[in-house]
Amino acid sequence: MTILEAENQNLRRRMGALQQEFRGLQATHTRVLKENEQLKDRIAVLERQLRPGADERTHARADVAFRVDGVNSRGEAAMGVARNVSAGGAFIETDLHLLPGELMTITFELLGRPFKLQAEVVRVLEAGFGVRFYIDLQQQAALREMLTRL
Repeated sequence: MTILEAENQNLRRRMGALQQEFRGLQATHTRVLKENEQLKDRIAVLERQLRPGADERTHARADVAFRVDGVNSRGEAAMGVARNVSAGGAFIETDLHLLPGELMTITFELLGRPFKLQAEVVRVLEAGFGVRFYIDLQQQAALREMLTRL
């Protein structure tokens, strides 16, 4: 093997390594762009919440009523009726007594589509409690779509 052939072989190996590194950087770039869009959406929500006079509600409410089942962090299960529902939360009429800040899992079905959400109790009234949903953007969009169909 001549010096030129050896150098050519080294250059080909280095080129292969650079191409592989480039593909990895492209995948990272795509992931960062997606994360950036999600952060922009979250910033827009936070800006709306911080606007003077905002009541902290960023999602349109639907005047609906449907059955929900819930289990709190202590394992206590209850059934209730969800009312004043949005893609961000709901008021749940039930006889289960919870405290603000308690976490729970809520399950329900809308137009044949099942939902299982994590929620935090944010308001407690005599008739029930208000919850804030902790859901990803895809599930939030699906819930919003179902609520517009009701």
